[in-house]
Amino acid sequence: MEGEPEDDVYLKRLYPRQIYEVEKAVNLLKKFQVLDFTNPKQGVYLDLTLDMTLGKKKKVEPFASVLSLPYPFISEMSKVAVFTGNASEIKIAEENGAAFAGGTNLIQKILDDEIQADFYIAVPEIMPELNPLRKKLKTRFPKFNRNSVGRDIPKMLELFKTGLEIKVDEERENFLETKIATLDMPSDQIAANLQAVINEVCRQRPLNLGPFVVRAFLRSSTSEGLLLKIEPLLPKEGETKESDKKAV
Repeated sequence: MEGEPEDDVYLKRLYPRQIYEVEKAVNLLKKFQVLDFTNPKQGVYLDLTLDMTLGKKKKVEPFASVLSLPYPFISEMSKVAVFTGNASEIKIAEENGAAFAGGTNLIQKILDDEIQADFYIAVPEIMPELNPLRKKLKTRFPKFNRNSVGRDIPKMLELFKTGLEIKVDEERENFLETKIATLDMPSDQIAANLQAVINEVCRQRPLNLGPFVVRAFLRSSTSEGLLLKIEPLLPKEGETKESDKKAV
Protein backbone atom coordinates (compact mmCIF):
# COMPACT_ATOMS: atom_id res chain seq x y z
CA MET A 1 0.00 0.00 0.00
CA GLU A 2 1.69 3.25 -1.13
CA GLY A 3 1.02 6.96 -1.47
CA GLU A 4 -1.20 9.16 0.64
CA PRO A 5 -4.36 7.77 2.28
CA GLU A 6 -7.64 8.64 0.57
CA ASP A 7 -9.76 8.53 3.74
CA ASP A 8 -9.55 10.54 6.96
CA VAL A 9 -9.31 7.32 9.02
CA TYR A 10 -6.37 5.05 8.24
CA LEU A 11 -3.70 2.91 9.87
CA LYS A 12 -0.58 4.99 10.51
CA ARG A 13 1.70 1.97 10.23
CA LEU A 14 0.55 1.48 6.63
CA TYR A 15 1.18 5.12 5.76
CA PRO A 16 4.52 6.41 7.07
CA ARG A 17 4.62 10.11 7.92
CA GLN A 18 5.23 12.13 4.78
CA ILE A 19 8.52 14.00 4.50
CA TYR A 20 8.60 17.39 2.78
CA GLU A 21 11.17 19.60 1.13
CA VAL A 22 11.25 23.05 2.77
CA GLU A 23 9.65 24.81 -0.20
CA LYS A 24 6.74 22.35 -0.28
CA ALA A 25 6.25 22.57 3.49
CA VAL A 26 6.11 26.38 3.45
CA ASN A 27 3.62 26.36 0.58
CA LEU A 28 1.42 23.90 2.48
CA LEU A 29 1.45 26.08 5.60
CA LYS A 30 0.35 29.05 3.51
CA LYS A 31 -2.38 26.90 1.94
CA PHE A 32 -3.61 25.71 5.35
CA GLN A 33 -3.88 29.34 6.49
CA VAL A 34 -6.10 30.27 3.54
CA LEU A 35 -8.31 27.20 3.90
CA ASP A 36 -8.71 27.65 7.67
CA PHE A 37 -9.19 31.45 7.57
CA THR A 38 -6.52 31.95 10.24
CA ASN A 39 -4.23 34.93 10.80
CA PRO A 40 -1.91 35.40 7.77
CA LYS A 41 0.69 37.06 10.02
CA GLN A 42 0.90 34.14 12.46
CA GLY A 43 4.28 32.77 13.47
CA VAL A 44 6.23 30.06 11.67
CA TYR A 45 8.08 27.70 14.02
CA LEU A 46 10.92 25.23 13.66
CA ASP A 47 11.05 22.27 16.07
CA LEU A 48 14.37 20.40 16.17
CA THR A 49 15.31 17.12 17.84
CA LEU A 50 19.06 16.99 18.48
CA ASP A 51 21.66 14.28 19.04
CA MET A 52 23.46 15.71 22.09
CA THR A 53 26.04 12.90 22.38
CA LEU A 54 29.73 13.74 22.03
CA GLY A 55 31.15 10.25 22.53
CA LYS A 56 32.83 8.75 25.62
CA LYS A 57 29.69 9.38 27.69
CA LYS A 58 29.94 13.13 27.13
CA LYS A 59 27.09 15.35 25.96
CA VAL A 60 26.70 18.77 24.40
CA GLU A 61 25.94 21.26 27.15
CA PRO A 62 22.47 22.84 26.86
CA PHE A 63 23.17 25.94 24.81
CA ALA A 64 21.73 29.31 23.93
CA SER A 65 22.79 31.46 21.01
CA VAL A 66 21.82 34.70 19.29
CA LEU A 67 21.98 35.10 15.52
CA SER A 68 21.20 37.72 12.92
CA LEU A 69 18.57 36.39 10.55
CA PRO A 70 18.86 37.22 6.84
CA TYR A 71 15.25 38.44 6.99
CA PRO A 72 14.45 39.80 10.48
CA PHE A 73 10.82 39.79 11.57
CA ILE A 74 11.05 40.96 15.19
CA SER A 75 9.90 44.57 15.49
CA GLU A 76 10.68 45.14 19.18
CA MET A 77 14.34 45.57 20.07
CA SER A 78 15.85 43.76 23.06
CA LYS A 79 17.28 45.66 26.04
CA VAL A 80 21.04 45.20 26.28
CA ALA A 81 23.36 46.10 29.17
CA VAL A 82 27.04 46.79 28.45
CA PHE A 83 29.83 46.20 30.98
CA THR A 84 32.93 48.36 30.57
CA GLY A 85 34.96 50.48 32.94
CA ASN A 86 36.15 52.79 30.15
CA ALA A 87 34.33 56.14 30.02
CA SER A 88 34.69 56.52 26.24
CA GLU A 89 33.34 53.00 25.70
CA ILE A 90 30.39 53.75 27.97
CA LYS A 91 29.63 56.75 25.75
CA ILE A 92 29.90 54.60 22.61
CA ALA A 93 27.54 52.04 24.14
CA GLU A 94 24.97 54.69 25.03
CA GLU A 95 25.20 56.25 21.56
CA ASN A 96 24.55 52.83 20.00
CA GLY A 97 21.41 52.07 21.97
CA ALA A 98 22.55 50.31 25.14
CA ALA A 99 19.80 50.26 27.76
CA PHE A 100 22.47 50.40 30.49
CA ALA A 101 26.22 50.95 30.32
CA GLY A 102 28.79 51.00 33.09
CA GLY A 103 31.36 49.09 35.08
CA THR A 104 31.30 47.48 38.50
CA ASN A 105 28.76 50.10 39.61
CA LEU A 106 26.11 48.05 37.77
CA ILE A 107 26.76 44.81 39.68
CA GLN A 108 24.84 45.54 42.88
CA LYS A 109 21.99 47.14 40.93
CA ILE A 110 21.61 43.94 38.93
CA LEU A 111 21.79 41.77 42.05
CA ASP A 112 19.05 43.93 43.61
CA ASP A 113 16.91 43.76 40.44
CA GLU A 114 17.12 47.52 39.98
CA ILE A 115 18.47 46.85 36.49
CA GLN A 116 17.11 44.13 34.20
CA ALA A 117 18.07 43.55 30.59
CA ASP A 118 17.37 40.91 27.98
CA PHE A 119 21.08 40.45 27.27
CA TYR A 120 24.39 41.39 28.88
CA ILE A 121 27.60 42.04 26.93
CA ALA A 122 31.08 43.00 28.10
CA VAL A 123 34.58 43.99 27.05
CA PRO A 124 37.25 41.38 27.95
CA GLU A 125 39.05 43.51 30.57
CA ILE A 126 36.10 43.68 32.95
CA MET A 127 35.22 39.98 32.93
CA PRO A 128 37.13 38.99 36.14
CA GLU A 129 35.16 41.63 38.06
CA LEU A 130 31.79 40.24 36.93
CA ASN A 131 32.07 36.91 38.79
CA PRO A 132 29.50 37.95 41.45
CA LEU A 133 26.90 37.96 38.67
CA ARG A 134 27.43 34.39 37.43
CA LYS A 135 24.67 32.79 39.51
CA LYS A 136 22.30 35.70 38.97
CA LEU A 137 22.62 35.91 35.19
CA LYS A 138 23.13 32.16 34.54
CA THR A 139 22.97 31.66 30.75
CA ARG A 140 22.83 35.45 30.28
CA PHE A 141 26.32 35.87 31.76
CA PRO A 142 28.66 37.24 29.04
CA LYS A 143 30.70 34.56 27.25
CA PHE A 144 33.15 34.57 24.36
CA ASN A 145 31.49 31.59 22.68
CA ARG A 146 28.15 33.43 22.64
CA ASN A 147 29.73 36.52 21.05
CA SER A 148 28.73 38.55 24.11
CA VAL A 149 32.33 39.37 25.06
CA GLY A 150 34.39 41.44 22.64
CA ARG A 151 35.93 44.75 21.67
CA ASP A 152 33.45 45.88 18.99
CA ILE A 153 30.66 47.30 21.17
CA PRO A 154 28.49 48.67 18.31
CA LYS A 155 28.62 45.32 16.49
CA MET A 156 27.71 43.35 19.63
CA LEU A 157 24.88 45.76 20.41
CA GLU A 158 23.45 45.41 16.91
CA LEU A 159 23.47 41.61 17.20
CA PHE A 160 21.83 41.44 20.62
CA LYS A 161 19.33 44.26 20.08
CA THR A 162 17.92 42.81 16.86
CA GLY A 163 19.01 39.16 16.80
CA LEU A 164 16.99 36.00 17.40
CA GLU A 165 17.77 33.96 20.50
CA ILE A 166 17.62 30.20 20.15
CA LYS A 167 18.08 27.82 23.07
CA VAL A 168 17.66 24.20 24.04
CA ASP A 169 14.56 23.41 26.09
CA GLU A 170 15.38 23.37 29.82
CA GLU A 171 13.42 20.16 30.47
CA ARG A 172 13.87 18.34 27.16
CA GLU A 173 17.56 18.98 26.63
CA ASN A 174 17.62 17.44 23.16
CA PHE A 175 14.79 19.65 21.86
CA LEU A 176 14.87 23.17 20.45
CA GLU A 177 11.84 25.19 19.39
CA THR A 178 12.05 28.66 17.86
CA LYS A 179 10.02 31.11 15.83
CA ILE A 180 11.78 31.77 12.51
CA ALA A 181 9.36 33.96 10.53
CA THR A 182 5.78 35.07 10.02
CA LEU A 183 3.59 33.26 7.52
CA ASP A 184 2.98 36.35 5.38
CA MET A 185 6.69 36.60 4.52
CA PRO A 186 7.79 35.40 1.04
CA SER A 187 8.53 31.68 0.94
CA ASP A 188 12.19 32.17 0.01
CA GLN A 189 12.71 34.44 3.03
CA ILE A 190 11.16 31.88 5.38
CA ALA A 191 13.42 29.20 3.88
CA ALA A 192 16.51 31.42 4.26
CA ASN A 193 15.75 32.09 7.93
CA LEU A 194 15.21 28.37 8.52
CA GLN A 195 18.59 27.56 6.97
CA ALA A 196 20.31 30.24 9.07
CA VAL A 197 18.89 28.75 12.28
CA ILE A 198 19.98 25.22 11.37
CA ASN A 199 23.48 26.46 10.48
CA GLU A 200 23.76 28.19 13.86
CA VAL A 201 22.50 25.13 15.74
CA CYS A 202 24.99 22.87 13.97
CA ARG A 203 27.87 25.09 15.13
CA GLN A 204 27.31 23.75 18.65
CA ARG A 205 28.66 20.25 17.89
CA PRO A 206 31.57 19.03 15.70
CA LEU A 207 30.33 18.05 12.24
CA ASN A 208 32.58 14.98 12.13
CA LEU A 209 30.40 13.35 14.81
CA GLY A 210 27.53 13.04 12.37
CA PRO A 211 24.22 14.86 12.02
CA PHE A 212 23.40 17.04 15.04
CA VAL A 213 19.80 17.62 13.93
CA VAL A 214 18.01 14.27 13.69
CA ARG A 215 14.45 15.51 13.09
CA ALA A 216 12.94 18.82 12.04
CA PHE A 217 9.30 19.89 11.94
CA LEU A 218 7.98 23.11 10.42
CA ARG A 219 4.64 24.46 11.60
CA SER A 220 2.64 27.63 11.99
CA SER A 221 0.83 28.82 15.12
CA THR A 222 -2.34 26.99 14.04
CA SER A 223 -1.11 24.04 11.98
CA GLU A 224 0.30 20.59 12.64
CA GLY A 225 4.03 20.05 12.22
CA LEU A 226 5.32 18.99 8.82
CA LEU A 227 8.33 16.66 8.90
CA LEU A 228 11.18 18.12 6.84
CA LYS A 229 13.72 16.32 4.70
CA ILE A 230 16.69 17.26 6.85
CA GLU A 231 19.73 15.96 4.92
CA PRO A 232 19.93 18.79 2.34
CA LEU A 233 19.75 21.38 5.13
CA LEU A 234 22.68 20.13 7.22
CA PRO A 235 26.07 21.84 6.69
CA LYS A 236 28.85 19.61 5.42
CA GLU A 237 32.28 19.57 7.05
CA GLY A 238 34.12 20.62 3.89
CA GLU A 239 31.68 23.45 3.20
CA THR A 240 32.12 24.82 6.72
CA LYS A 241 35.91 24.89 6.44
CA GLU A 242 35.68 26.62 3.07
CA SER A 243 33.28 29.26 4.39
CA ASP A 244 35.59 29.85 7.37
CA LYS A 245 38.50 30.48 4.97
CA LYS A 246 36.42 33.01 3.02
CA ALA A 247 35.44 34.77 6.22
CA VAL A 248 39.08 35.25 7.27
